[in-house]
Amino acid sequence: MAHGSRNPEALRTVTALLDRVRALRPGLPVRLGHIELNRPLLTDTLAALRGEAVLVPLLLGRGYHVKQDIPDVAAAAPHLRVLIAAPLGPDPLLAEALHTRLTEAGWSADTGRTAETGRLADIGRTAETGRLADVSQLPEAGRTPETCRLPEAGRLAGIGQTAETGRAPEAGRLAGIGRIAETGRLADVSRLPEAGRAPETGRAPETGRAPETGRPTTAGRAIQTGLRAQTGLRAETGPPAQPQPRPRPPAPAPHTAGVVLAAAGSRDPDAALDTARAAALLGARLGGVPVLPGYASGSGPTVSEAVRTLTALGHDRIAVASYFTAPGRFATECAEAAPGVVAAPLGAHPAVARLVLHRYEQALASAPLSHPAATVGV
Repeated sequence: MAHGSRNPEALRTVTALLDRVRALRPGLPVRLGHIELNRPLLTDTLAALRGEAVLVPLLLGRGYHVKQDIPDVAAAAPHLRVLIAAPLGPDPLLAEALHTRLTEAGWSADTGRTAETGRLADIGRTAETGRLADVSQLPEAGRTPETCRLPEAGRLAGIGQTAETGRAPEAGRLAGIGRIAETGRLADVSRLPEAGRAPETGRAPETGRAPETGRPTTAGRAIQTGLRAQTGLRAETGPPAQPQPRPRPPAPAPHTAGVVLAAAGSRDPDAALDTARAAALLGARLGGVPVLPGYASGSGPTVSEAVRTLTALGHDRIAVASYFTAPGRFATECAEAAPGVVAAPLGAHPAVARLVLHRYEQALASAPLSHPAATVGV
């Protein structure tokens, strides 16, 4: 049972859905009936049948049509034994279809947890050695991780890359490294005791060269014992280096995206409850994105009011999900109130076709018929 609409796309959409249902269950007769506005009307479809039938409403919640119209039509067909299935919604299969329609409309699962400018990819993740992951993505001014890498402004080319012989490399030769005080002659650096050698990292002690002028400093001259004085780097025999605190990963920002679930609306509180449950299922499907119902009619908040509520809560990327089985007047009005992305109605989504047959099976399980019934009103 479809509601019916003057929009010609509605009948085409429902017919396509019937084709999907028939393809899933080839041996099951499937008929269509409308409450109003489109033919065939449900009363005419039931009048042409004999025996038993299961009526599956293409409606998304409990309301006047489910509670009043459908039982009245079934009672007006005494020649049939009619089972009435539950409405389609709420159900996780509908959340799957809504998610697909949002994605097709251009909605992205990226909820804006990372801003476009200043994005730090995996910053703060440290391996067992304490190294920063993906250090190249740090801003230029702050590129000084725990590995003691110097920033661009203060980098000394080749400093400390002395070989085991104590010779300085070409690009960063340290003038006067290892000079013996008073004589000015070069000491045999390779014979210096371990305490006087640069550590395994190959970094030269800060005493071999003044950072700004490149001249040997008085405080940095090696004495004849080979021990270094006033060095900024600890030798292998020195006290162990204090562990550096690992940087913490940045806390994720809250979701900036939000979704309004646009529905037809009803004054029946059960219908509002069903739509609220559908909104919760969609929010869970979207990974926690807030989803608020908005209605085209009834006593609930409109789509525009739901959009304003989400905006007031700090959500600036708001999409509208169309909680309608097919295009129609209500779906069009809700789409016009969307501030950005607006999804198409559920339509002939494969998950909706599976749900139609699921409701059919549920109805048969509650009151088995004597033989496989025609699914009427799909």
